[in-house]
Amino acid sequence: MAHPKHIQRTTELLGQLPGIGPRQALRLSYVLAEKNIIWRKELAQLLESFDAQLSRCELCFRVMEQRGSSYCDICSSPSRAKDSILVVEKESDVEQFETYQQFQGTYHVTGGTISPLEKNPGEKLRLRALFERVKTYPARSTMEVIIATSNTLEGNQTAAYIERILQPLQIKITRLGRGLSTGAEIEYADPLTLEQALKNRK
Repeated sequence: MAHPKHIQRTTELLGQLPGIGPRQALRLSYVLAEKNIIWRKELAQLLESFDAQLSRCELCFRVMEQRGSSYCDICSSPSRAKDSILVVEKESDVEQFETYQQFQGTYHVTGGTISPLEKNPGEKLRLRALFERVKTYPARSTMEVIIATSNTLEGNQTAAYIERILQPLQIKITRLGRGLSTGAEIEYADPLTLEQALKNRK
């Protein structure tokens, strides 16, 4: 069956989103076509204004509202422990820890994971920025970097790489402990699992 060109192109673009397969992308394209023009215009305007209204925290790389500051509410909060950094793959992982109030430090969002066959993994993720952030911290002797990548092949590969690049800085590096089953992603973990994983980090 031949689909209209607009539907085909929309499907291609939606299919580039994580977790969206070809069939789901096609279904969403037709859902968008069914929506009224006012709804579609509002969505288009919101997407178009992303660059003007949103920015990334210069420290942890979380997406935040443009508010005249280089740092997000977590990184700029005096109540958060600046010498404790939880390294996560994506924004939704931060939301998990924040929703259940399992962590009182700051974060570093890598923006993804490393593929086992990747040649220059450090270039793809925000790991150079993490290295510089740790390196320039004034009290490195008290610092702990907690690696909270998913318990998947790519997540474990990423964790091992982060450990390797931070090793020369002689800081405390830990990984989430038991609790997350093999193949589990942080964003789907329940509060008890996250609490146990943090407590049992090593």
